[in-house]
Amino acid sequence: MAIEPSLLDACTAHLKTCLQNIHKVIQRANEILCSISQPSVCSEVLLSSRGADYISGVVEVYRLSKRMEGGMRTHNMDCERLRFVLRDIELSWNNLQAFLSICPSLLQTLFPPDVKNGMINIGGRSYHPCCANFWLHCVDPILPVPTCHSSCSACVKLNKDEL
Repeated sequence: MAIEPSLLDACTAHLKTCLQNIHKVIQRANEILCSISQPSVCSEVLLSSRGADYISGVVEVYRLSKRMEGGMRTHNMDCERLRFVLRDIELSWNNLQAFLSICPSLLQTLFPPDVKNGMINIGGRSYHPCCANFWLHCVDPILPVPTCHSSCSACVKLNKDEL
């Protein structure tokens, strides 16, 4: 199902804003871990309760990018600007995985099946909880009005094998 041309620009702008902020979150995690000079200290940080919680949040943000990418495929949205941002996200994510490989035990706990597939209703509109949470905390304190369709803009259910 393709999105009407009149709505495509609004959807593209919305997606680009969200994807750019996803990239910032993942890039910031890379910067933090790059600033740690000793692998043993990096491992200690990642295995701490706060470190694991932080990385778990970054993983959830990455999963959101994959959900959006799947939604773009579902709605036949092919835009060079969005492809560039998605490529940057993947490059940053691959960098981050090098740090995460220091702690294989952490990796096993970070990829549980997505149990948050339910939708929440806010202001008569439906959103995925993780999408609304990311938008409110990392993009804008006001949720966007989904212009592409009646529910969470260009998102689809993320299958655990898509990570």
